[in-house]
Amino acid sequence: MGMGTVCSHSFYIFLNLSTYLIMVSTNDDFYQDFSLFYHFFLLFFCSYSFYFLLKTKKNPGFIEKNSNENLPIDTSIINNNENKNISLSGSPLMIPKSELLFKESCQICQISNLPLRSHHCKKCGKCVSKYDHHCSFTGTCIGENNHFNFIIFLFFQSIALILALYGLFKTIVIFLSKNIRSKLTDIPPSIFIYIFFLIIFFVYVEYLFFFHTYLICTNQTSYEIYHKEKCPYLEIFRKERSKILELRDIEVQSTYAFHPFDSGVVKNVKLCFNKFMDGKYKINWDDIYFENLKTNTIYRNCCDNEYWSCC
Repeated sequence: MGMGTVCSHSFYIFLNLSTYLIMVSTNDDFYQDFSLFYHFFLLFFCSYSFYFLLKTKKNPGFIEKNSNENLPIDTSIINNNENKNISLSGSPLMIPKSELLFKESCQICQISNLPLRSHHCKKCGKCVSKYDHHCSFTGTCIGENNHFNFIIFLFFQSIALILALYGLFKTIVIFLSKNIRSKLTDIPPSIFIYIFFLIIFFVYVEYLFFFHTYLICTNQTSYEIYHKEKCPYLEIFRKERSKILELRDIEVQSTYAFHPFDSGVVKNVKLCFNKFMDGKYKINWDDIYFENLKTNTIYRNCCDNEYWSCC
């Protein structure tokens, strides 16, 4: 069990147990003043968030050393020039599969041809399929196999934190109402300090939840957003898509954020959900890449504007 595992499990248990202990110590009739539904839902969401925390820690999509199970590229998509005889001559997409510029290798893992969107994690010491980031809290990478688990964990943890904050504030109100002469100053300052840090943690969890929900809906990764220079296939896609659309007399705006793997919200979520339901479900990112390259559809999102186009 790694240090990240010990820290995340210990912190999680401390967070939820200490919340209960504070509410019990502040309110003498804790179990009578709170409904049975509150206890049930708090226990339910805490248990499920912990369960998905454990599931998230499973194999995120590590690529084994000397693995040759790389999915082939459908070259018929590349050479299909139905619309206005579009030519991609001089484009890296016309170079043979083995020489594609965005096909990288990893000397550490001894893999000569990494699947698209795969990157090496220095902390884990392995290459990960659809690498998103290394989560210090869970102590593992977030990748193709556990991205959906990670979002569900954040969802259940968010609800658990909301219930915990509700219980803490209600406990203080009950304490003050039963002790008419009592004031806020009579409540130990440590409780307010705890609530303060709990709110900070809640805001952080909410940020992660909404950010990664956005990533799933647009089929992006944190790594592709914050490390574009290390993902040459993104720039190749943008240039080629712009060229193709212009040749098809489709206006291309400078604020368009072309996402190579974005096939619409429904398909994006379905793809991730299928991987969540079946760990052996194979996703061919190459096919999705070239399929989106030749389509005329442009999916808009909140980043397609003149003020914020980094995503």
